[in-house]
Amino acid sequence: MTTTRGPRCFCGTPITHTPGKRPRVYCSEACKKRAKRAIARGEALPTPDRSGGTSGTKKGRGLGTTAKTTDMQVSGPHLDVSTDNPATFSGSTRGTVMESDADTTARDIRFEMREALRAISGLERLERCGISVLAGGVTPTLRNGRAGYAGVVTCGSVHVCPCCATSIRRVRQDELDQVGQFWECQSCGLVMMTLTMRHYDRDLLADLEEKQRAAWKAGFGMNAGRQWRQAKKDFGIRGFVRAWEVTHGENGWHCHYHVLLFLARPLAAGRVEELQHLVFEVWSEALVKVGARMPVEVSEKDGKPVGVKIDAPDRGESGQMARYLMKNQDGKTRWGVAAELTRQDVKQGQGGHRTPFQIARDAIAGDARSVELWREFVVTATGVRSLYWSNGLRKLLREMGFELDERNDNEVAADEAADGKPIACIPAATWYRHIARQKGRALALLKAAEKGGTRAVRALIESWGLIWGADVTEPEKLPADGTLPTAAEVLRRAARMDLAARAEVWRRGFALAEGAVIKARAEHFAAHPDAPEYTARADAMKQAAVDRDAQLDIEDQEHDELAAARAEFVRRRKLVAVAHADETTAAFDRLRNPDRPVTPKVSLRKRRKPTAVPAPRLTPPADAASETCRRCGRALAPALQPYGQHVGDCTRN
Repeated sequence: MTTTRGPRCFCGTPITHTPGKRPRVYCSEACKKRAKRAIARGEALPTPDRSGGTSGTKKGRGLGTTAKTTDMQVSGPHLDVSTDNPATFSGSTRGTVMESDADTTARDIRFEMREALRAISGLERLERCGISVLAGGVTPTLRNGRAGYAGVVTCGSVHVCPCCATSIRRVRQDELDQVGQFWECQSCGLVMMTLTMRHYDRDLLADLEEKQRAAWKAGFGMNAGRQWRQAKKDFGIRGFVRAWEVTHGENGWHCHYHVLLFLARPLAAGRVEELQHLVFEVWSEALVKVGARMPVEVSEKDGKPVGVKIDAPDRGESGQMARYLMKNQDGKTRWGVAAELTRQDVKQGQGGHRTPFQIARDAIAGDARSVELWREFVVTATGVRSLYWSNGLRKLLREMGFELDERNDNEVAADEAADGKPIACIPAATWYRHIARQKGRALALLKAAEKGGTRAVRALIESWGLIWGADVTEPEKLPADGTLPTAAEVLRRAARMDLAARAEVWRRGFALAEGAVIKARAEHFAAHPDAPEYTARADAMKQAAVDRDAQLDIEDQEHDELAAARAEFVRRRKLVAVAHADETTAAFDRLRNPDRPVTPKVSLRKRRKPTAVPAPRLTPPADAASETCRRCGRALAPALQPYGQHVGDCTRN
């Protein structure tokens, strides 16, 4: 049974889909070839709307990942959907955009998750996160409608803590977005490779992570061989950023790396497969060397890469990392390469896979198996670096003029929670006795601050039976017991503000320079449309289009030959499987009926030796008998006397 509900081809023709099979993208092979030629020329493919028409939008390509995002969970800063520029720049003040109700709801869920995970995680740093006081008191702060706490301990755990993970990954994502934009401004290229490994349900996460890390060192790290070192020179690889990600599914833990390669020049489309094949050889050899299983290069079902996948977006898409890949269904949250590397806290598993925070939610709900998996993840992930920059890459970016955020994860989590305008001061005794150890009060205080500021906080404090001015004081009446910011904190905040101002200057400078160049080129072309340089460029583009068409024809022919060879291989494999099944059935039949006579097809008797064929005997001439040789005159042996001469040339002896 087939149905026409679902996608349409870019030409507007409905695509029939058979349930249980992989959905088709094009209605025919002719449309597929036309689409490939249009993509090669850099043209936009029209996509059909619900009414059967087409619109001029080009479908993006996805990354090799086992996760997706949901709008309810996204808690990062919103981007301006009217432009392609993110709301913040590298080093700028975090969280300058006021969050929506969905983001506040996600914040509330993270607070509740952190309280519940303290009991089942067994991690001391998580038990103190958001509860322990650094000095003499806690200061609720408010910044752009978002409330937080200053003066409390933050664990800085990017894997285990839902609150700290969101703050850290959001900052790292912003940093990678800006690095990608800056890198493309230098006419450089970016590609992303995903490295996976085979696994089963019986494999422990610790063993998989250890083999994965050892394979990386053997293939691409400090112990890399000559093949990868030469590849770095051939492809112009200047550095990489590696992200560790793990999910759990039917076959157990699934560990994989997302690696963003920084290239000295954009990678041509024809070299993507070459790089992918080379990386697979290096990765598979390293996995086998460390005792892991041999990965699969291409899936037999759909022909897609499995062990290694390389994503190389077109020019204009790779560098603008925040613009790349896909958006959520509502079009508000942009999901780019930077998010793919950093935002494991808001990703959701596909195909039966669960992310660690999904496992944590099931564990909180009371699933015993999920509790065991979460504890196994906590033990293994503690100490694993979620984001790793290759040696020399950050230094190279600084030398090129880009200013990076040098804060570690603990500092990022603490600054994200503490920045803002103070609205009250809660002494340590009041915090421990009446707020921190009373379930839900810390979150209720933040909600009150966001809705009504100091007045709402005072009303809530007094509703708990506390005295405003004694148990809780105004922010100007901070106790002189160490709760005031230290000189180091003041200098650090001033340095961040200065970094944000300089980053804003960089961003505006890039925008102005790009606009001026485009405007000057447009004016020159309008004034001199028949200039030799434009004519030569047009001829070159036409010739390049012809060459691309020829190359695509060759690739289509090679693809058809490869498909035919694959079909022949599958056919022969099925025949072998049928023969093997017949032999297995016959063996089981002999076991079930041992008394049935079996006629052997092969004789087990010893083979007879072949009969020796005697050499033909020569009859000597009748008058040749003599006791001495007729040639040399010496005596002959009895066997030679009938012939009358020696064998061979006896005259030379």
